[in-house]
Amino acid sequence: MIFRKTKKTAAAVAAASIAVTALLSGCNNARAKTAVSAEAREIADEYFSGDKSSFPTWADIDTKKVIASVDEPEHIPFFDITFGDFIGEYMYYLINYGINDDMSEEFAESCESYRVNIINYLTFEKMYLYTAKQDYNISPETLTAEQLATVRETADAVRDDWEMSFYNAASEKLGENASEEDIEKLCSEALDVILEKCGIDYDMFYSWELNSYIQELTLEKMLEKDSGVSDDELKKETDDIIAQAKDAAENDPATYESTPSYQLAYVPAGTRKARHILISFPEETVNAVYEARQNGNDYEADKLHREALDGGLREQAEDIAKRLSVGVDFDELANQYYGEGEHIVLRNSPSYSEEYIKAVYGITNRGDTADLLIDDRGIYIIQYIDEAQSDIDRLSDQISSYLKTKDETNVQIDEYNKWTENYIYNVDCETLKVDESEIIRYGSAFSDLG
Repeated sequence: MIFRKTKKTAAAVAAASIAVTALLSGCNNARAKTAVSAEAREIADEYFSGDKSSFPTWADIDTKKVIASVDEPEHIPFFDITFGDFIGEYMYYLINYGINDDMSEEFAESCESYRVNIINYLTFEKMYLYTAKQDYNISPETLTAEQLATVRETADAVRDDWEMSFYNAASEKLGENASEEDIEKLCSEALDVILEKCGIDYDMFYSWELNSYIQELTLEKMLEKDSGVSDDELKKETDDIIAQAKDAAENDPATYESTPSYQLAYVPAGTRKARHILISFPEETVNAVYEARQNGNDYEADKLHREALDGGLREQAEDIAKRLSVGVDFDELANQYYGEGEHIVLRNSPSYSEEYIKAVYGITNRGDTADLLIDDRGIYIIQYIDEAQSDIDRLSDQISSYLKTKDETNVQIDEYNKWTENYIYNVDCETLKVDESEIIRYGSAFSDLG
């Protein structure tokens, strides 16, 4: 399956679309197309059965028709979005998902949502690129030859990766004696056919990467105006998590155990880390034991345990314990059996049985194992690793990274809100067959990110 490379901006996440469009030109080194073989068309048809001619709703619309523009207080040509900018992405979506009638009752709603996503992202991208040029003097013309070469290399790599998604199909078509060169050539031809079906070409890869690169450079400039994460802000966030972790460890241990940041922030004194190997009872035994317990028949459950143990599981567990005692690596054995890696075991843990907790805290020396523990799932071989400790430095690094990402998001939100106030888009909803209320305006793209 082919996807556009993910945008590295918060706005891309908010807009939730991938625009297949060549907003910027200048691709002088685009790969030359080769003659397409019958095998390539067969592969393309296997992946995508239709093509753009299969959708008469869109067939007669002029690709040069402007479907979105900024006209207030004056028309700014840079912001114009044509039907051609839109339709390639939409055709790819339809073909990719095997949709033969986007106006049918089955697909009408989802297809309209995708059309909305496309136009929302295209308007966002135009505003970002306009700001890059006007406010920060960043555009294709201002990039260095080295920067443009980097963009080109990335675009080539993305296309190469996508071509290889057809590798197995191409190998099968050509047979076992085919050379790597012939297989790769057929993959390239197959992708060319698919792009042709969508009405797009290699230039889109370059445009995607170029636009993304410009947005990244622009974001860096935006962030230079911001002071970044302060020591006070970092300390406050860290102290808050430590306080929450202490409370959870005492009053809500289930939440504590399921929240990695809490375990970095605070560990009750004397808490241990352990790991285990589990020699599981057969699934039918586990189910039968569960049913017996539910019916209050503990005698039957214990009988089922004994039968499973007498069937060789006890000897297997004892053999593993013996091998550990003579220095066989725990990880080596754990890889052969089901178990759980290093984990904190609270004394008040709701995740482990009382017997399990007692076994962990009953081990005298680090690295030693407890006596075999049998429960309704099987036989546990538990190893005491070490005393558990908090890791405030690691927690601070994680919080700092989170705050930095949050800061970047907020900077972009503020900028986007300004753009949508200054550059009000008029969208031809009738041509696109979308509900005008779904079009993003005045920063609403970020209403859920607040």
